[in-house]
Amino acid sequence: MVRMISSSDRKVVRFHRRKPVATMDRDFPLDVPLSPPRANPPMKRREFVGVSVALGSGLLASSLFAEKPNAESKVARLALIGCGRQGRALVNAGLKIPELQITAVCDIVASARNSTKRYIEFDGEKDSVAAYSDFEELLTHEKGKIDGVLVATPDFAHHSQCIAALEAGLPVYCEPMMATTPGDARDMIRAAKRADRLLQIGFERRSDPRYRHVSDHLLNSETRERLLGRITHFETQAHRRVQAEFAWPPRDTMEPEYLKRYGYESMSEYRNWKQYKRYGNGQCVFNLALQVDVFEWFFGVRPKEIRAMGGLEFYPFGDCDDSITGAIAYAFPHGTVRAAVRVWMTTSGGGMLPFEHVYGELGSVQTSLSDELFRLHAEPGLAKWNDFVRAGVLKKENVSAEGEDPNLLSVRETGNVVPYLVPMIRSVPVLQLHLENFVKAAYHGSESHCTAADAFPAHVIAWNVDEAMRSNAALALESEAFTL
Repeated sequence: MVRMISSSDRKVVRFHRRKPVATMDRDFPLDVPLSPPRANPPMKRREFVGVSVALGSGLLASSLFAEKPNAESKVARLALIGCGRQGRALVNAGLKIPELQITAVCDIVASARNSTKRYIEFDGEKDSVAAYSDFEELLTHEKGKIDGVLVATPDFAHHSQCIAALEAGLPVYCEPMMATTPGDARDMIRAAKRADRLLQIGFERRSDPRYRHVSDHLLNSETRERLLGRITHFETQAHRRVQAEFAWPPRDTMEPEYLKRYGYESMSEYRNWKQYKRYGNGQCVFNLALQVDVFEWFFGVRPKEIRAMGGLEFYPFGDCDDSITGAIAYAFPHGTVRAAVRVWMTTSGGGMLPFEHVYGELGSVQTSLSDELFRLHAEPGLAKWNDFVRAGVLKKENVSAEGEDPNLLSVRETGNVVPYLVPMIRSVPVLQLHLENFVKAAYHGSESHCTAADAFPAHVIAWNVDEAMRSNAALALESEAFTL
């Protein structure tokens, strides 16, 4: 079982810019129950029925595993590597997927692996979950007992862990960033090809039904020009909340020799690894990769030039910059399309959720994991979007005058751009959908929404935005940069 540390459990030193501070990470796991046992036990995974995605037309788009599996269906037995925040998110998503069982966990922190083990066991799905501190030991002892691996460890460990699992014949789901360098990422892709096993990357937007609706029905080669006309600009934005340096409970302190065995210099760096380049590329590069992947997916067009600026604005520790603003020039057949991409660490950023925005002459498409920010806008006075409304792939958001069809735009209308919605509400967590897709692709013959090869170009772009910022120079990208 896992629980969050409450405010009474942690020590807090108030945050002051550029001065070291320490706080307990609210998500740091302890070997204690998430909550006291309840009179009514939680729903078991086999009792779960996939939640539906409601369409505006009243139709239902089911979760990938909406029905209980029949007796012949294969249940994928997976090992979780890394029991931190994202590892526990994978556990919570996996517990809702009937075709998936987490039968082993691995983490170098005893309380993390033991609490995760007990949490899975408390679900009642399996009497005993194996727990390991060493990944190689898990692969040896669980040979023949597991069917795949979920990797949610710090970025620098992904290369060796994913390749080892692939060479053991196991499909792998890997959280981004997939690697810390292009060379390591290429190694992983080639290992997956040699092993003929799936290496799927956790770019969750690719499994969001609203994003897929936009990709399949609004921005495909047949409809893009009718909807937006000539593409002119891209934009992404992510605001990150300022956080203090993470501390840790005394009982979770690991000896220096033990830490170095797994590649860490100190407990402070282990707890705050996302701020150090020796362990990853930082949160800015992570967010950039997630968002520019949307443009790669929608259009398949690569940048030709990148410029960027940024710095370490808030954190007084580590060497990963926490704010980046980039300018990217994409080479479209009709000419250059310029993009503004930014990740800002800001004390007031909690209210602005990430979004991606595509601008065209006739309108724009703004995508986001947030319902409030997922919008399309038509230029006023245009009736061309009426065809998309009639086809059921768009829904007009504003209310027309009495007696008028609320779903049709009058050509008499002038003024501000007119908002539209996709006729769809996502009621299943996107991580669950992406994990379901991994299971279906790895074990049931479906197509993966995001293989490592699919995710590679966005990684290259994000790495080069970071490089352009640090070098204070414009970078020209040749096609060889994306070659596998």
